[in-house]
Amino acid sequence: MDSDPVRPVVAARHEPSPKVPGDGERGTVLLLVPTGVLIVALLASIAVDSAAAFLAQREAQAAASSLANDLVSLGIDEAALRRHGSYRLDASRLRHLSHWGQRMATSRLSSVFEPGSVSVAVSAAGSRAVRVSVSGSARRVIGLIGNVNGQSNWNVSAEAIGRVRLSG
Repeated sequence: MDSDPVRPVVAARHEPSPKVPGDGERGTVLLLVPTGVLIVALLASIAVDSAAAFLAQREAQAAASSLANDLVSLGIDEAALRRHGSYRLDASRLRHLSHWGQRMATSRLSSVFEPGSVSVAVSAAGSRAVRVSVSGSARRVIGLIGNVNGQSNWNVSAEAIGRVRLSG
């Protein structure tokens, strides 16, 4: 007789390994990351162009206000002030000063504006007030990426009225 003990045959069973999260989703990140970067770049370009437009509007308003204040002082009719002691503006002097105002407004505006696009209109608004309008074409900083409405520049305009108030 055989003295060898019978060894039982054990069938190897393969148990499925636990499911790893995201196992069947390989490669989806490769599509999402470039799309996300593109969206962030688009939003950043819109933000930069909007900030440039806001800067241009603020600069035009500041130039119009300071120019109106300057012209109220410089456009005084000195003869009427000496004769009658009353303040009023000299229309011919204002017309002469409008060229000076064009140069001053252009020098006060930054490079956001297209060269040669700034125009200044000066007019009397009554006998003691000056109306100054500054308009120009502001550049886009980023350009086509943030260009939602199809325009290459923004038209910016601002208006200010300088008045004199006499004390006493």
